[in-house]
Amino acid sequence: MGTDRARLLLHPVRMRVVIALSGEELTTRDLQKIMPEVPQASLYRAISQLHDAGVIEVVSSERRGGAMERTYRAVPRESIMTQEEFTSGTAEEFLATMQAFADQIVSTTTRYVGTHDGDEWKKSRFSVRHGVSWLTAEERGDLAEELGAIFAKYEDRPRRDGTAPVAINVAVVPDVATERGV
Repeated sequence: MGTDRARLLLHPVRMRVVIALSGEELTTRDLQKIMPEVPQASLYRAISQLHDAGVIEVVSSERRGGAMERTYRAVPRESIMTQEEFTSGTAEEFLATMQAFADQIVSTTTRYVGTHDGDEWKKSRFSVRHGVSWLTAEERGDLAEELGAIFAKYEDRPRRDGTAPVAINVAVVPDVATERGV
């Protein structure tokens, strides 16, 4: 993978930890519940690496039994990558990153639907959209800036009465199939 920062942030387990901590303060135990398929040692290693790099921070510590249980959160400005960092690896590494991103969307949705009885989950507001637009390079840059501004407007809002966490996932991907008329 390209840069050291890209290697750090684009690793599938570390990326999932950062995504999970981007809107929530969680303990390692909480993260293990969210990612039960990740071996505990791998999760602890990912948390340590992200913490050492300043991408996540400890917000509190509490003694539980004989160990300290730390609560973490993402440091928003440290978990955002530039275009160059995001695409600094090989094609295979980039595709693995996109797969991890897609898997995160599915696992978030699965957890949400699984915590509601029967059809209760249907009462929530979901929004999924796919579309194709023909854009110039300048318009793609404008789109990226506008999406960044929308994220900035809504990210880092604290937990308050009447609020619930919402996962916002956006991917802007060139669509060669449409370009070729497929």
